[in-house]
Amino acid sequence: MSHPFDEQFLSLIKEQTETKWRTYQPLTFEEFLAQHKTSCIWQPNTQWSGLTEEEIVALEQRWSVRFPPDYRAFLSILHCLDRPVTIATYDGDTRKIIPCDAPLFQNWNRDSQTIEHAYQQINEDISYEVLQNNLWKPGWGRKPVTKYGQKQQIELLLANAPRLIPIYGHRFLLAEPMQAGNPILSFQRADIVMYAPDLYAFFCKDFSDILDLDQAELKKIAIESQRISQERYSFYKTIPFWGELITKIS
Repeated sequence: MSHPFDEQFLSLIKEQTETKWRTYQPLTFEEFLAQHKTSCIWQPNTQWSGLTEEEIVALEQRWSVRFPPDYRAFLSILHCLDRPVTIATYDGDTRKIIPCDAPLFQNWNRDSQTIEHAYQQINEDISYEVLQNNLWKPGWGRKPVTKYGQKQQIELLLANAPRLIPIYGHRFLLAEPMQAGNPILSFQRADIVMYAPDLYAFFCKDFSDILDLDQAELKKIAIESQRISQERYSFYKTIPFWGELITKIS
């Protein structure tokens, strides 16, 4: 992308957003539902909670993952918010859209269950598709005859697949190779959508209101992101294990 996702860019986000949030007047939930720009309702005086280098290293050891340099910069400067945001969610009991307070990004030091669940959900979804819907890709080797054998083999493949980093929801950053500019993958059960070619494109796509980007800038970034993803699509398909599950570009 034309704009680096680096410390200068992230520091600018931190300064601009915290300045805005100091005088922020939250929308009512009705106002929020009626508009199309803002992705959530922020709380006044919200601040980012960056991590120290020592904390980041400890997290890498704890989760057996190495954070690429652009994501390390994100963790050191932004990481997560010190208070939740309000989002819209569907209440199955009342069949209405209701407000729900939720963290925007997980706190790596505190939200262990959320992170564990994110990893577990991927494994469970793919295992279900293998065992119940006969999913099996050519690159996974010879398909075992028994369900027990299939379960063992898919668990081994998942354990040896390139590491992922949960961003939020069902979106993950590919942790390998150890370089800036890895793609963000969106998991829909056992289907993977190429959601964004890098963290900069992802941030612009999902948090344009944070960045105060106008429609012309957003359109330009979206076109460039699509072009990059299409150029790299054949390479993405060669990613061990995950590549064969990639179905489309978002």
